[in-house]
Amino acid sequence: MYGSDANEASAEAPTVGDRIGEPVIAPAVREAAASTATAAHARLKGRDRAARPDRVSSILVAVGAGPHTGATVDVAREIADATDAWLELFHVVPSDEALVDGDATAAAADDADANEYEAAGDRLLSAARERLGDFDRVDRWLVEDRTAAGAIVEQSPYYDLVVVGAPTTGTVGRFVFGSTTDTVIDDAEVPVVVVEAQGETSLGVI
Repeated sequence: MYGSDANEASAEAPTVGDRIGEPVIAPAVREAAASTATAAHARLKGRDRAARPDRVSSILVAVGAGPHTGATVDVAREIADATDAWLELFHVVPSDEALVDGDATAAAADDADANEYEAAGDRLLSAARERLGDFDRVDRWLVEDRTAAGAIVEQSPYYDLVVVGAPTTGTVGRFVFGSTTDTVIDDAEVPVVVVEAQGETSLGVI
């Protein structure tokens, strides 16, 4: 379309922030929670952060070594199936600065070097990809950062939704040290789905 018609159409076109169509995010999360046998709960946080609640085209999936990761991947796939979205399997390894500062996660061996962290992260991402089976709208990304929460929050604006596992630190520990999940819920720029597994669903690799 050219000339004045193009200008007129452009003036009438809705902006990204306009709420076009029926919301799909909350219904997709509810359906995924109900249909995923490995998940005890999948809760949607920050739904008002969605620029387009009627569309989910990309989902960032936090992949870690915790007990909820398998269920997190399963729920993310169900949401992607319902919305035709792409999945980005995302794992964070400690940067050199984090290792020097002692910010690396306690779950990893104290004497592990960067190559070992990277190899362990690659195994987790491979296991998560295998768990998706024949689902083919998927990429994987291994990134270095000081904290997993910081990396997820930084990348969140580039996705429509973030899916993370429920916190595994006890209430007192979360108060003192904080939690990756809590930080992501508070600071991500898009809605966040928090998945709690029905029993143990770790990916079974280190």
